Amino acid sequence: MKWGMPVMTRSRLFCNSSIIRQNLRQYGWIGILYTLALLFILPLQLFVNGERLKEPVVLEGLFDLGMDIAAILIPFPIITGLFLSRYLQSKGSSDLIHSLPLRRSHLLSSYTLSGLLLLLPPIWITSVVTMLVRPLESNMYIYHGAEVWQWCLTLTVLTLFLFAFTMFVGICTGQTILQGVVTLILLVLPAAMLMFIDMHLNRYLYGYPDGVGARADITDWAPLLRIVDISYNPFSHTELWVYALLSAAFLTLSFVLYRKRHSEKAGQAMAFTYFNPLFKAGVMLCSMLLALSYFGSIKQGTGWIVGSVAAGGVIGYILVEMVLRKSWHILNRKLPLELAVYSILLGLLLYVPVSGLTGYETRVPASGKVSAVFAGGNYDELTQRPYGANNTPLAEEAEVYSKDPKYIEAVTALHHAVVTAKPGQDDLMWNYEYPTRYRFTLLYQLKNGGTLKRTYLVPTVGFEPELKAVMGHVDYKRVRYQISQMNKNAESIRVSNLNKAFSISDPQEVREFKDILTREVLNMSYEDRVSDQRSRASIRVLQKPDQYGNQAYFSYEWYPSYHELGAWLEQKGYADKVRITAADVLSAEMFIDMDHSKLPPGRMYDPETRLELARSEKRAVMVTDKTLINGILEHRRNYNRREGEYAVKIVYKNGSSNYISLNQQEMAPALKALLP
Repeated sequence: MKWGMPVMTRSRLFCNSSIIRQNLRQYGWIGILYTLALLFILPLQLFVNGERLKEPVVLEGLFDLGMDIAAILIPFPIITGLFLSRYLQSKGSSDLIHSLPLRRSHLLSSYTLSGLLLLLPPIWITSVVTMLVRPLESNMYIYHGAEVWQWCLTLTVLTLFLFAFTMFVGICTGQTILQGVVTLILLVLPAAMLMFIDMHLNRYLYGYPDGVGARADITDWAPLLRIVDISYNPFSHTELWVYALLSAAFLTLSFVLYRKRHSEKAGQAMAFTYFNPLFKAGVMLCSMLLALSYFGSIKQGTGWIVGSVAAGGVIGYILVEMVLRKSWHILNRKLPLELAVYSILLGLLLYVPVSGLTGYETRVPASGKVSAVFAGGNYDELTQRPYGANNTPLAEEAEVYSKDPKYIEAVTALHHAVVTAKPGQDDLMWNYEYPTRYRFTLLYQLKNGGTLKRTYLVPTVGFEPELKAVMGHVDYKRVRYQISQMNKNAESIRVSNLNKAFSISDPQEVREFKDILTREVLNMSYEDRVSDQRSRASIRVLQKPDQYGNQAYFSYEWYPSYHELGAWLEQKGYADKVRITAADVLSAEMFIDMDHSKLPPGRMYDPETRLELARSEKRAVMVTDKTLINGILEHRRNYNRREGEYAVKIVYKNGSSNYISLNQQEMAPALKALLP
């Protein structure tokens, strides 16, 4: 009775101090190691890295030191949660602890507070030490209290989140190993599911845009992956608020569920049987998507699709049943029926979104319902923030849209033509049926406030009128060639061709060059845009360096159709500095590119194999006349691999080589006469 009274008295408090002291004695090594690790990764690195610096370096954030703090931040809270929830998973410990005259809320609050005392003081101690060493002369880094506060707040919130989530999973499971595995899986699962679903929809739903699976911000949906990127992309205040609220939610749910958890569930896979259907469905769905993604990338066909989904569902069901029953003896009378029900429901879940039932593939907005539109292949490049906290998008989202009614009508007409014809969406940019394809992202801003986005590979063959109306419009060219960005803070221009180059830095000439290049780009015809004309030189418009010393540039080409630009370069004496002539050529071998059926299947697109075939059939000849070589260089076009076309392999004196094609109408008679 004398022993029981103090316990009963303490049990009226929110937590029990005896349990907390016991946890600190037993697991205090976690807090000590966490403190040492944080001291090593921050204050100590200030001096270790500073020895190599001659001048002080200003830090914009303490995550910029280069040490991967995620390797420390992730394991310690999860390990702490696993150890402190161990009493729930072990039968003996569970019976002993729950036999104490304490309410479950007192027990959980005691273990939760023990974890916080092990994890949070190390962060605060490290922050205090970092502030104390700031004025030391041997510290070559300059930072302020705000940076230390931000570092401390970020680690505090993320540590609290990881610990609270691990404890929540521990309440829902009955095995420590399973708790750890499930915790890590769930911390990655949102991004993985989004990626697999995105791949599934992109592969089987016509017009589905490249989504989260192709974007860098997919890591934002997975806490574990997001924390890994913390050194390169620190957390914003909004993100910290979200993680703080999630921590409070998981702690609250832990207390609610713990009151309903039966102590005899220790050792079982799931502590609550009503989670079993969700657990089975989740594992089976992931297994189905994984199998579908793998086999779908190998071979297409209805049989392969259905077979991969069925195989993935069966494997996932068998695995989850063995985990739940802790045995491989899972056969019973109910198993076939339950497996069939889960498979059918999940199969419908995968099939319905990619079927024609939703009308997704044929949905085209009426032009009168569209307020603005974007059409092109560089939407993500323009609007997404480049990797890194200090980078900004190339253009504001509003800049890439057009409100011109004629352009909107042209885009919707192209959209109608594509969904009607449904050209193949494979990524082969060269084949005999479609020599050229253009990737189009069509993005509509609707007058009702909604948006509609589609992505297609549109071949030039069969879509000439619609493509001409879109690609010939000034708004398409303005966004496609980033005209507004080219005119911002331009400092110099570099023009290069092979090993020849020149730069323009005179402000007046830079302005003249930009104005002419802008006119040439905006006036370029659709025929020139889709033709195989080969550029005479590459152009880089270099901007002024930013405050971090980074210098952006925008690339363009000097095409033969740019007559005004060519005349200006000739007048200024720049053209000859990059012009390639016969004097720069070591050899030129011309051949007729034909008999493609004789090429090995694996080397059909290899120009060297095509040249060897032409040599064996006496369809190749060396061109030695300098006048003819100059004619080849003047009229050269991109190598097109077309049957019966003239092609030339040019080897330059600088060691480089390339293949080009020739238009027979532009070839000199003497050049044609070299080959029968």
